[in-house]
Amino acid sequence: MTFVVGNVGPIGCIPYQKTINQLNEDECVALPNNLALQYNARLKDLLTQLNENLPGATFVHANVYELVMELITNYAKYGFTTASRACCRNGGQFAGIVPCGPTSSICSDRDKHAVEMGASLRGHVFWDPYHPSEAANAIIAKQLLDGDTKYVSPINLRHLRDL
Repeated sequence: MTFVVGNVGPIGCIPYQKTINQLNEDECVALPNNLALQYNARLKDLLTQLNENLPGATFVHANVYELVMELITNYAKYGFTTASRACCRNGGQFAGIVPCGPTSSICSDRDKHAVEMGASLRGHVFWDPYHPSEAANAIIAKQLLDGDTKYVSPINLRHLRDL
């Protein structure tokens, strides 16, 4: 049996947290991120123990926290225009108050994939106050599929498939 277990992302960096805490664009709320990191460390230890103690089972750790932080920190490198504001917005400093719904306004570059200045424009890292956009999720999935042990361990999903 094989299990892929994702850890908790940097919840202190989502548009909702930035909005309710009135932060600057490049800031994240420390407490939720610290709690996520504590949980994630224990989860990784648990998955290591399970791999050692359950013969025939494979537990793969998906380091979602580091993947999303990479996108937030280096959003322009990946062709995003912002890592702070939600694409689907209903108010608040970073469009992070109300979840996406029928009365929401949608960013104009939500499906932009044109090449400009050598980078594919992908719009926003976050779709709504809480969730990564489709473009961000595609990058996350690619890293889980083919990435190194920084993002997925003990092996990536392509190697897991080939076992």
